[in-house]
Amino acid sequence: MSKRQITVDRKADNHYVRLRRRYGEQSGRANGYLYEGYFRAEQRILFSLLDVNARVLVDVACGTGLMVRPLIDRKELVIGVDFNADACRVARAAGLTVVRGNAFELPLHDASVDEIVTCQFFNQQQPQAVELFVAESARILRPGGQLIMVWRNGAAWIHRVATAGLGWIDRLRGQEGFPYEEHEFERIREYAQSANFDVKREAVSFPPFGWCSDNILCWRAKWVGASNISILVKRNIEQSC
Repeated sequence: MSKRQITVDRKADNHYVRLRRRYGEQSGRANGYLYEGYFRAEQRILFSLLDVNARVLVDVACGTGLMVRPLIDRKELVIGVDFNADACRVARAAGLTVVRGNAFELPLHDASVDEIVTCQFFNQQQPQAVELFVAESARILRPGGQLIMVWRNGAAWIHRVATAGLGWIDRLRGQEGFPYEEHEFERIREYAQSANFDVKREAVSFPPFGWCSDNILCWRAKWVGASNISILVKRNIEQSC
C-alpha cells in the first residue's frame, strides 16, 4: 500500500468507529448508510444476486458483518474479512466467522471459496487498489465462482446533490470531508479481463424503490442510480487458454 492509501484507510476506519459509537453496532447507519431502510433495501438486492449453490461465501471489508449475518445459517460457511480490529470483534461476537486482514492480500487459500461480495468498499479506494482486489478475488475463488461488487455511483445526480450538501454541513462543523473515489464500469471490465474473469452482469440500483436495472446508461441510472453493481465469474483455466 502507498502512504496515501494507508492514510485514506485510517480515515475510513476512524469514520466508521465514530458511526458505530453514534448509531450503535447493530445499525445500518453505522455502515455509512443514511438511514436503516436504505441499508435493508440494498441488502435485499444483494441477496437476490447471490448464487444459491455457493457453499462458502466471503464478505470482503465486512465491517461488523451486518450485511451478511442473515446468511450464516443458509450457507455452509460465511466468512468476513476486515482490517479494522474493532469491527472484527463486533462481527465475531455476532456469530460471523472473521479473518482479520486487508483486501489486497486476502488471508485465504487459492481457489478456496465459491462466492465473494463487497459492498460500498470501493468508495474510499484508489483505482490501483481496486485492481489489486479484483486480482486477489480471482486467486481465492474456485473456477466458476463469482464476485459481486456494489459501490456508490458518484456520477448520479442524486449523489452529486447529496455530496454537495453533506460537504457543506461537514465544513460548518469543522470536520474533514470523507475520502471518496469514483470507479467506472469500463475500468472494472479492464480489471476483470486481466484477472481471468468474465463479466456476468452490470447494473445500477436505487434500493429505496427496490429498483435494479441492467440499462446502465438510461436516464434513471444517470439521475437516481445510487449504486453500481458488477458480477464477475472466474473462468476455468482450460476455457481461458
